[in-house]
Amino acid sequence: MIYYFTALVISYSMDADTVTTSYVWYDRERHCREALNEQLADPLYTQLYELYEDAVMTCVVSDQVSFVLKPKLRPEGEPWATKR
Repeated sequence: MIYYFTALVISYSMDADTVTTSYVWYDRERHCREALNEQLADPLYTQLYELYEDAVMTCVVSDQVSFVLKPKLRPEGEPWATKR
């Protein structure tokens, strides 16, 4: 299984020429989704949305691998099998 770095992105603009974007990086998409589902960033997002109605908060998966889960190699034959 391969995991990718994922950013919780909060973006808003104060005027037509300025876009501000903040990132919180996670090493798995699941962690970012949990932060959204548990509403951990909602107080900040709510305040920004009240000030700037174009505020957006979402998880964005990168193309950079954060972790590769590799199965362990087993020795040839069946030494792990129990005899009955």
